[in-house]
Amino acid sequence: MTAEPGSAVSAPSHRAAPRAVPASFAQERVWFASRMAPDASAYRIVDELVVHAEVSEADLRRAFALLAQRHEALRTALRVADGRLTQYVLPRIGPVLRHVDLTGADDARRADARRSRREELARRPFDLERAPLWRVELLELGEAEWAVVFAAHHVVYDAASRFNLHAELTEICAAAEQGRAPDLPELPLSYTGYAQGERDRLSPRRRAELAAYWRARLAGIPPVHRLPLDRPRPAARTFAGDEVRAGLPPEVTATLPGTARRLGTEPVTLCLAAYVALLHRHSGQDDIVVGLPVTGRRQADVLPMIGTFVNMLVVRVDAGGAPSFAELAGRVREAVRVEEGRDIPFQTLVELLPAPRLPGVPPLYQLAFNHVPAGGGPGGCSSGTAGCEDDLLLEVTADTVRVEYNVALVERTTAETLLADYLALLAAGVRAADTRLPDLPAAPRAGAAPARHPAGTAVGGGPPTGTAKLVADAWCAVLGTAVTDVHDDFFHLGGHSVQALRMLARLAAEHGAEPSVQAFFADPTVAGLATELERRRPRRTAWR
Repeated sequence: MTAEPGSAVSAPSHRAAPRAVPASFAQERVWFASRMAPDASAYRIVDELVVHAEVSEADLRRAFALLAQRHEALRTALRVADGRLTQYVLPRIGPVLRHVDLTGADDARRADARRSRREELARRPFDLERAPLWRVELLELGEAEWAVVFAAHHVVYDAASRFNLHAELTEICAAAEQGRAPDLPELPLSYTGYAQGERDRLSPRRRAELAAYWRARLAGIPPVHRLPLDRPRPAARTFAGDEVRAGLPPEVTATLPGTARRLGTEPVTLCLAAYVALLHRHSGQDDIVVGLPVTGRRQADVLPMIGTFVNMLVVRVDAGGAPSFAELAGRVREAVRVEEGRDIPFQTLVELLPAPRLPGVPPLYQLAFNHVPAGGGPGGCSSGTAGCEDDLLLEVTADTVRVEYNVALVERTTAETLLADYLALLAAGVRAADTRLPDLPAAPRAGAAPARHPAGTAVGGGPPTGTAKLVADAWCAVLGTAVTDVHDDFFHLGGHSVQALRMLARLAAEHGAEPSVQAFFADPTVAGLATELERRRPRRTAWR
């Protein structure tokens, strides 16, 4: 058995130093996001490939050495240099692989070992400043059969990379078995060359054009969705997740392509429209905002590469006016078409928009949708961990629907209800696309629904409760207007600094807690101020 996997591998001293190149926008997005997560488990991808070939452990080691030499991302570390995230690409790397002999084990022991190795690799963090940002275990199952467990950080690997790695590893092993050179695709562009090119394309002029478009497009965007949650949102973001899944009913898979053709759209658009309909129904909100991962591989010369290219697109859909399912699908199609043409790095979009930042709330969107086509998609790699970047993610494959949810906010029974309702809405929509949204059926319910908490810190559009009610009363007394949405901005409603100080003083005198002026000016909403009050009164029961 070799050394433990994941050990850092540095370039030997006699070789050239690593090349330093600005990180790609996709690497920046994942790096920033992973810094928010305590253990970054949502950004560790674990995959398993069974190799059926007459190859030895040495053959597999040579295969991964060849993969690392071909693909720069597999020789890359990331560091901040002079205030800028930078790729450090080693000229060569000797990957450390662990061999596990299971040839004498029975089927049950092999299954347990394979599961435990996936879970262990998923738990083990990466040091992003030290390459390689991936590790491999070679599980020998028997004669001419290996299970290769591969773990990587999302800063160097995405779902399309999975397809490429599988294809190349399969060909390299076949070539080793047959005693020939492997027939691998040409790589006309390096990953660092791609990263430099995309920065060149986002010129100051193009950046200004995109900023103007997106500021207009997302003006007045809801700072947080109103999908009811089972638990109050913590003041700090959490990333622990779980999932529920179900198969697509045969009648849906049979009807979906024909309905899409009749409506002049794609099946994935109908799947996304059903998700928008689900969110509209459960939140009562017309203005629906969904995060949509896009592959970022529009250039033909990046298709065969291993690396990370995924960007998040913010899709805003108007579900108001009781449209038919077909009309909603048209709105979804147009929103995606227009916004894909103005693709901008997500982190740049966050910087450019003057959207309010609420405690514990991901910026711009909190609900996401993903479609995994045959062969993998932008989010088609399971992390193999209980990580969740969003409040809720719905993912559709050719035959499965998966709901990933943040366990700090959503209970499993709620996720199961949402999944069942989604399947009912999708089935009814593709069967009778002229049906209006209010008339689309929901899944049957067993018993009364449990009490739910709103997505923010109090009920948007309704009377707030608990600490938020105390804040709202003071707000009303100072401004002379009732609170209708706990996410409304105090200053946008006509308040000024003197009134703000008066309100804070009233809260300090009446409720025994002195809120921070800086915190209120950073988040001048009832929700934000209530969170600040609770932070300063830790012995009190959390407000809801």
